[in-house]
Amino acid sequence: MEWAEFSAALAAFLGAHVVPMRLRGPLVARLGRRAYVLGYSLLSLGLLYWLIVAAGRAPWVEIWPQEPWMRWAVNLAMPVAFLLAATGGMAGLMAAFTLWAGTHLLANGDLAHVLLFGILLSYALLGLAIGLRRGLRLVISWQRVALALLLWAGLFHLHPLVIGVSPAP
Repeated sequence: MEWAEFSAALAAFLGAHVVPMRLRGPLVARLGRRAYVLGYSLLSLGLLYWLIVAAGRAPWVEIWPQEPWMRWAVNLAMPVAFLLAATGGMAGLMAAFTLWAGTHLLANGDLAHVLLFGILLSYALLGLAIGLRRGLRLVISWQRVALALLLWAGLFHLHPLVIGVSPAP
């Protein structure tokens, strides 16, 4: 029973990414593309948040120890991830998600987080491969760099409040 919430959150998150593949056409036709994308994005973010919180509440089973340099790796990678997300379209977003999941996998060596970030990394790599076939074109400007740094700084400071864990080494 200790793993029930994590299992339910994982099933809901994965289900939300499988079912819409079959229902996307009818939903877009009924709601419109913009409403569908907005609704689906909000649902995905909500389920991702629940999954992350549930992983934090799951029983602690250490796979590898957490070292301070691992958090440094995350903090150095995240501004780059935000920049990729802000400049590269869908392929950039998947590259950002890959970087996010990969570095968080490294920094979180307990079983629940290894499952969480390992699955998300696999999903992101698949999305990145699909996106790269369509081409990755980075459009970098000082405004996008500033936005990426601002978003990272904001999330860095909100991380303890929203996620419950400080990202500081």
